[in-house]
Amino acid sequence: MKTFWTGNLILVVVGLVGCLNASAADKLEVRGDRWIEVRRTIGQVFYSRGQTSQPARKGIQLKLVGDTITTKQGASAVLAIDIGTGVIRVSENTTLTVQKLLTGRGGERITELQVKTGQVRLQLRPLTDTNSRVEIHTPAGVAGVRGTDFGVSVQDDGKMGTGTQKGSVATAAQGKTVLVKGGFQNLIIPGQPPSKAVPLREDTRLKIIQLVADGNQVRIAGTVDPVNLLIVAKERQNIDSNGKFDLTLPLPPNRRVEAVVVTPLGKKQLYQLAIP
Repeated sequence: MKTFWTGNLILVVVGLVGCLNASAADKLEVRGDRWIEVRRTIGQVFYSRGQTSQPARKGIQLKLVGDTITTKQGASAVLAIDIGTGVIRVSENTTLTVQKLLTGRGGERITELQVKTGQVRLQLRPLTDTNSRVEIHTPAGVAGVRGTDFGVSVQDDGKMGTGTQKGSVATAAQGKTVLVKGGFQNLIIPGQPPSKAVPLREDTRLKIIQLVADGNQVRIAGTVDPVNLLIVAKERQNIDSNGKFDLTLPLPPNRRVEAVVVTPLGKKQLYQLAIP
């Protein structure tokens, strides 16, 4: 995978979803044709506008508020932001929705996207206009991008793992700010200060502590890196702030359970858990 441009500072503000720069955005005047284009899809990827949905294909452009790309199990997509701003790599089981695509009076370009759950990676060039911005909105906060290579994983309960390949990310919540530089990662839990930045691990290891069948059910307990996503039996699972999980699932006839671990930068590892 090609690495793009080194960037400036990113600001992640937890608890301010939909509020960041709201007054400035309300004054923007829409000019020019803005779009986000589908460049590549693998597997089941769908494009939605309003109440209509269709398989996404190369060349489809997201232009309106609410335009959405959804990836199913095992699927992925690559999107391009207009005028060479950069690319967005959308992982499986992820929904990405356009919130704003605006051009202001001074030519500044405002791009706001929403990711409620799943994983995306952005590789963006530095923005030449100081008033331009690309933002990723999640249940935990807003990642305001000004040129970098970073990824975000969002669990169903809102926890957000951030991994920075290049550039810097300032994560802020509850009056505390933690800088996440290139080569570092951290975790943001809604309602709590961000965790300390630690070296980027890209660690997809799955440690199983308990794997026990009981009648027609199986209990699976273990740990993963807390910034990662964990998918078990094709369902995304919440993990605690220490990476621990404890699940009870129906026992499959073949006594095997599939698990997938995904890092904020999109690295994946597949496991086949054989139940004794």
